[in-house]
Amino acid sequence: MDLLSARKSRPSARLSRAALRTRLVTRLAWARARGRPHTLSHLVTAQCNGRCRTCLWRDPGSAELDTATVQWLYGEAGRAGLAQLVVWGGEPLLRQDLPELLLAARRAGLLTTLISNGWFLGERWRELRGLVDALILSLDDVGPAHDALRGLPGLYERLETFVAAVRGDPLRPTLLVNTVLSDLNRGALARVAPTAARWQAGLYFCPMETGLLTSTGVASQLADLALPAEELRAAARTAADLESAGFPILSSRPYLELLARDPELHGYTCRAPRARLTVGAGGLVRDCTRSERPLADVRELRAAGEPLSRVFRLPGYQQMLERSASCTKCNNPDVIELSWLWDLRPAMLRKMAELTSL
Repeated sequence: MDLLSARKSRPSARLSRAALRTRLVTRLAWARARGRPHTLSHLVTAQCNGRCRTCLWRDPGSAELDTATVQWLYGEAGRAGLAQLVVWGGEPLLRQDLPELLLAARRAGLLTTLISNGWFLGERWRELRGLVDALILSLDDVGPAHDALRGLPGLYERLETFVAAVRGDPLRPTLLVNTVLSDLNRGALARVAPTAARWQAGLYFCPMETGLLTSTGVASQLADLALPAEELRAAARTAADLESAGFPILSSRPYLELLARDPELHGYTCRAPRARLTVGAGGLVRDCTRSERPLADVRELRAAGEPLSRVFRLPGYQQMLERSASCTKCNNPDVIELSWLWDLRPAMLRKMAELTSL
C-alpha cells in the first residue's frame, strides 16, 4: 500500500482526544507492569542544516540506518508493546524517506511525535500530512534573533508561514513549541510565549544539555553556554507567571517549583530509562548512564533474527536501570516529568490531559 492509499484508508489520521488519553494511559500501565519502556526515542539522523551552538547531536559525518532497518525497528517497537515514537535529530526532514518511515510507525500502531527546526516543513508537509500526531517546533527566540541562534536566516518567517497554512487543516497535528534556554537567549521565554499562544501551540522549555554522562562523569563540552543557577530560577518564576497570565505553558507546576527551588534538580528519582528506549542515528541503543557503552546495535539484532525486546533482557539494560535510579544529572523536563509520569503522579496525568486537548 502506498502513502496516499494508506491515508485514504483511515477516516482520520488522529485519534479522538479522549481515545488518545485512554490509549496512552493504558499503554503506560501495561509497560510498567511488563517492565518495558513506553516510548522509542529515535535520533533518525545526525545531519542538520542548522548551526546551533548549543547542540550536542549534530554530527555531519555520522552514519544512519537504512530505510529497511528503520522500518524493522519501528515494527519491532510496536510488537514489543511500545506506544509512542519520538523522531528527532539532527533535522529529520533531511531524510528523503521520512514519509516511508512514519508510515511504518503508523502501521506498527505507534503514536508519532516529530521534532523539527521547521525549515523544510512548507515544502515537505504534503508528504507527511496525516502521519504525525504531534509536531514539536524548536523556537529559541523570535524573529531574526531565532534565525541567528539557528544559523538559518529566514527560518522564523518560514515557521510563521507553515503554521498559518496548517491552522485550519483537520489533520493538523498537536502543535508544540520547545525553547532551549542558554546564555545565548536570556529572557527568551517572555518573548516566545506570545508567539506560541498565537500559533495555538503548547510551550515547554528545557535548560540546555551541556554534555553526556559517561562512566567517568559528565563530559561537559558546552558548560560555558549554560545559564547560571539564579537565571534558571528566574526562568521558572517567569514560566509560572506566564501560565497564570493564560499563556500555554506545558511545564508542570511541580517541575517549575523544583527548578525555582533547586536548579540542580536533585529532588527526583529518575525513571526515564524505564519509560524510554533511545536509539542513535547509527543504530546503537543508548545507555544514558554510560554514553560511551551502548547496550546493543539494532543492525546486529536484525541480522541475527533477534527481536528488539531482547534488549530488555540484557544484563547491561538492567544495570542501567539500577544506576539511573540514583542519578540526578539531568535538569530538563524530558527526563524529570517523564519520570514522574512513569510513577503515575497525578500532576503528570493532568498534564497529559492538557496536552491531548491542544
